[in-house]
Formats: sequence, C-alpha cells, structure tokens
Amino acid sequence: MSDDAADSPNDYIAEVRGQWETIFPDLDTSMVAVMGRIARIAQVVQVRSDEVLAAQGVTRGEFDVISLLARHGGTLSPTRVSTELIISGAGVTKRLKRLGSAGLVSRIPDPADGRGSLVQLTDTAWDLLRPILESVLGFENRLLADLGLESQEQLAGSLRDLLISIEADTASS
Repeated sequence: MSDDAADSPNDYIAEVRGQWETIFPDLDTSMVAVMGRIARIAQVVQVRSDEVLAAQGVTRGEFDVISLLARHGGTLSPTRVSTELIISGAGVTKRLKRLGSAGLVSRIPDPADGRGSLVQLTDTAWDLLRPILESVLGFENRLLADLGLESQEQLAGSLRDLLISIEADTASS
C-alpha cells in the first residue's frame, strides 16, 4: 500500500485496504486510497457538521435549501432546487413544507408561469443565515487547521480537477 508512509499511523482506509489485500492479494485497491478517503471524510464531516447545524436549530436539508436560495438571490423554482441539490421533487416538497412552517420560506407566483410558484427566503431566514453559516465555516476551518494554507490550496485544486472530471463523465453518460 504505497499511499501510506511507513512512519505514519494508519487511518481507517489503510486498514480497509490491508483487509482486502489479505483476502484478495492480487486485487489493485490503490484507487481506494483516494476514493475511499473522500467518502470517509464526507461521512465524518457530514455527521459532525450536522451536529453544528442542529445547535443552530436547522437540519442539513434545511440548511442546504436556505443556502441554495440565498446564493441565487433568495428565489428559485422548486424544480431548480431539486436539480441543484440532486434530490427528488418529493424531498424538496418535504423540506419546503418544514421551512414554510418555520417561517423561513414562502411561495410566490412565478411571473414566467402563471400556474407555477417560486420559493423565496423570508426576512427571518436572511437574519438566521449568517450566524448559521459562520458556525459551519468555523467548524470547517477547525477541521482544516492542521493543514497549512499551501496544502489546503493544493488539495482544493486536486479535488476540483477530480470533480470536474467526474461531473463531465456523468454528463456524457
């Protein structure tokens, strides 16, 4: 397993690779060094950031919708929310219902389609957004604190390249 330095402690993924190597010694698991770690990091960060969001009184799903709307000027169609967040229409409806009941979003008529509606952030949501975002960004900053700025930039660039490649491959499928 060449991805792990001999003097570095093993992480979960190195252990997994070692287990697979024992079972199937001729199987190449080198891609797990990257893909497995991406997945594992995402799982760990998701659980811990959900705790940060819960302390702010919102769920991950609610935060995703609120932040998406904010980044797009505060108003989008439910279909666009579904597409951007890669969730079902039913999932969007459920989230919007909860956010509407909490007074964080409202529906307004779609001027481009008299039969449709748009979802709009309320003033209450705008007031809550910055403190919530600050708590999430502070949490993420603490997670990256042990990496130097240069390492963070290099990692961000490599992950960007991988994401572009994967999304392009998905789009052509």
